[in-house]
Amino acid sequence: MEPIDIARLEEAVVSFYRSNSQNQAITHEWLTDAEDSPQAWQFSWQLMQLGKSQEVQFFGAITLHSKLMKHWHEVPPENREELKQKILESIVRFAGGPKIVLNRLCISLGAYIVHMLGEWPGAIEEVINTFQNQRMPNVSADVQLWIMLEVLTAIPEEALVIHTSVKRVVLRAELAKRVQLVIHTVERYLKLQMNRVWDAEAYSNMNRAVKCVGTWIKNIGYTIEGCVTITAVLLEVVHKCYWPCIHAGDGCMTADENELAESCLKTMVNIIIQPDCHNYPKTVFVLIKMFLDSLSEITKTEWKRENDNEDIIVHIYMLFVSSVERHSTLLLSGITSADPELSILVHRIVQEILHCTDKPGIYPVEESCSTMALAFWYMLQDEVFAMSNDEQKHKCWEYIKPLYAHLTRILVRKSEQPDEKSLAKWSSDDLECFRCYRQDISDTFMYCYDVLNDYILEILAAMLDEAIADLQRHPTHWTKLEACIYSFQSVAEHFGGEEKRQIPRLMRVLAEIPYEKLNVKLLGTALETMGSYCNWLMENPAYIPPAINLLVRGLNSSMSAQATLGLKELCRDCQLQLKPYADPLLNACHASLNTGRMKNSDSVRLMFSIGKLMSLLRPEEIPKYLDIIVSPCFEELQAICQADSKTPAARIRTIFRLNMISTLFSSLNTDVDEQATDQPIVQPVLLVMQRTMPIFKRIAEMWVEEIDVLEAACSAMKHAITNLRSSFQPMLQDLCLFIVASFQTRCCAPTLEISKSAIVMFFKDEGCKPLMQQLLREFIQHSFKLFESTPEQNFSNISDTMETFFGCLTQIIKKIPQVFEDKTLAYDRLVFYAQRGMTLPESGAIRNSIQFLTHFVMQSRNHAHVTEVVLATGEQTLYTAMMCVGYLTPRSQVDKFADILLAMNRKYAAEMAVWMKSLMATPNFPTQLITDADKTRYTALIIKEKVNKRLLQQHLSEMAIKTRGLTEKFQ
Repeated sequence: MEPIDIARLEEAVVSFYRSNSQNQAITHEWLTDAEDSPQAWQFSWQLMQLGKSQEVQFFGAITLHSKLMKHWHEVPPENREELKQKILESIVRFAGGPKIVLNRLCISLGAYIVHMLGEWPGAIEEVINTFQNQRMPNVSADVQLWIMLEVLTAIPEEALVIHTSVKRVVLRAELAKRVQLVIHTVERYLKLQMNRVWDAEAYSNMNRAVKCVGTWIKNIGYTIEGCVTITAVLLEVVHKCYWPCIHAGDGCMTADENELAESCLKTMVNIIIQPDCHNYPKTVFVLIKMFLDSLSEITKTEWKRENDNEDIIVHIYMLFVSSVERHSTLLLSGITSADPELSILVHRIVQEILHCTDKPGIYPVEESCSTMALAFWYMLQDEVFAMSNDEQKHKCWEYIKPLYAHLTRILVRKSEQPDEKSLAKWSSDDLECFRCYRQDISDTFMYCYDVLNDYILEILAAMLDEAIADLQRHPTHWTKLEACIYSFQSVAEHFGGEEKRQIPRLMRVLAEIPYEKLNVKLLGTALETMGSYCNWLMENPAYIPPAINLLVRGLNSSMSAQATLGLKELCRDCQLQLKPYADPLLNACHASLNTGRMKNSDSVRLMFSIGKLMSLLRPEEIPKYLDIIVSPCFEELQAICQADSKTPAARIRTIFRLNMISTLFSSLNTDVDEQATDQPIVQPVLLVMQRTMPIFKRIAEMWVEEIDVLEAACSAMKHAITNLRSSFQPMLQDLCLFIVASFQTRCCAPTLEISKSAIVMFFKDEGCKPLMQQLLREFIQHSFKLFESTPEQNFSNISDTMETFFGCLTQIIKKIPQVFEDKTLAYDRLVFYAQRGMTLPESGAIRNSIQFLTHFVMQSRNHAHVTEVVLATGEQTLYTAMMCVGYLTPRSQVDKFADILLAMNRKYAAEMAVWMKSLMATPNFPTQLITDADKTRYTALIIKEKVNKRLLQQHLSEMAIKTRGLTEKFQ
């Protein structure tokens, strides 16, 4: 950089902090370059001179910190003592504020200390002595304490991020020697505060002290046996924050009290979840007992709806849950142990978590605790069933059964929706949060089933009876019944047709509820639940008529989405059982479509059921329904095409109608009844396509620039192919003409996808093979035209097409290796464009290009003409791959290149060894940042690896770090 003018720099800083985001981006780039320049060591001090604006001083401080963090190597050893003195002097100068500048200077001193641990081993002791003993003149005791805590907190954080030649593990080991000193310093300070009255400054410094301990334990760690005393002090602080306001105040903690208590609880979480603390079960037992003895009274006092001190309860329960999740082995040993103290402890902590789950109120508006306990219930049953000792497993299972029975009852209550009266205080975010919470509860019901098996249905059935009785007494209390039905829905997948006691009772209840008198959400849940039990209905067809009545009722309500989903599941799982009801059901579906009240997505989904139901009709009955249900779709499409209307509204209607047709094509197949006669039947989908292919062609021409319209059109034909399979053959010629016509207009992903589907489906059929070979040539030829017409710098603009092209081609050569028999294909150009695809920044194009080349190489030895192509292009492929690993490709994508290197090493080992050594001998290849010794080592490792993909990925990842000059960062 040119010499930096201080006046201009100050102007830029002020402009940056006071301008809009567009101008900020330009200024930010220039300021970043200035910050990285060697001159920053000088101007950072100039910017921090007194009298400068706060923004300028702050930028000076963050520049100094940035230099210390990233550019320590620029500081000559003889200048380091001077640098320390200047930092300390600046801290004294800014002791009176601004605090944001002082904070950054404290962090800078922390970074300096980390760098100097080897040369200044007593640094932390000196910092503590200097500030604790108030050796800074004209600085108040509180501010000196504040500075000390900020510096101490910064040290372990800076050790994780600074750029240094010292290995992180060595840094951590050095800092680990000082953890005890830091903890004892904070301990002494907190104990001194316990008998004093706390003002705002005291709360602030105590909070900072507690966070300091948490930071050291989280980032550096400390033996859990040494944490008992600090834990006792932290619990005492929590008590002093909570109980005075309960006993003498208004019962509501102040913001300062809340913040300090939360910091203490978070620090205790850091203590109890340390990586090696499971090696000290006795100390863990002591700590958990301390938590329970000290905090259980608080949870008991606050176990109520909409309590004022919810924040502290959340963090107490977080501590309890974290403790048992981290020490699940201790928990299980407490269940099987003969030690009464351990058994009592386990019982107490499990009961606390059960109470957390059962917190009064509806989450998240009236309480915010219960969600954090749900993961514990998964963990507990999972740990029990994973036990290797069968006797102990059985004992634990017997212990947790009543727990999960109780939990099931709690979860039914917690899944109750807010009623109409309370909804006024719910925001849209609250409702979305509750929806996710209900899904988590649904998952937890599954874990309850794993423990309780069929007994869970008895519990739910008893609660269903209670809910019905409650509804009869209080006709507006629908939420309990809805929650019970939702609970049945959650466990539906576990029960087949053999269950004859509780599910028939549920089916009768669903059929008899007077939905018109109750909240419509109850109908929605009933519809979803009916859909969930379609597997059961298949084996109990007597209950299908009431199920149909309920679903048809739902089609004409505001819950049509749930009704169409339920009907879709019923038609998919019970298709043959619906044969007697096909006609009336189709008429009901047609009537619902005709109302025009359904959302587009519901109408599209309903077409799946219509297709399944039409498939059950006699051949002569199908045209009638095609005429009344499907014809309107094509008539509207025809009208849009004739009017040549390309408005946004026309586009939306075109996609909607194509999606309806596509869904029908995916489900309408008259080959459903295995007992049907062998008489050949022309598939209705073929009849429809024969009549409407001109409309599809016109749509492809008219909407050539609208990729989503083309996707919808191609999706319809793709569904027809995959649904009808061999029955589609009569339309194959027409389909190919459509595809080629589309290619001639535009080569795009949807057309490539449908080509692939046809080729994979019909290539092996001898009668279709010539047509499919020609389609493959067109597929490749038109893609080449697109690639050739695209300037090299614009290939990212067509990366989605390249991704699809090579993805489809990979599927074709994997499933139809016979395509390689065609010697007329331009294999060398395929390889060339795949090499080009590897160099793009887009991950999809990289992945699919590599996969194509990998399969191409793996199959090449079976065909002499393909082998010649690999031998002719192999060195260039290897060159491209290593260039991508070296610097071109985003580092997160580097491991993908292991596939192509393994393939070449397996099939062309001798050639690859020669190519690799030749390439890596090239000066500055792939970059000048990797040494010749490292290049030689990685060459040997890559050539050696023919099997272990994970190991090769590791080698490539390490090499990419070196070639990009990131070694220091990843030490």
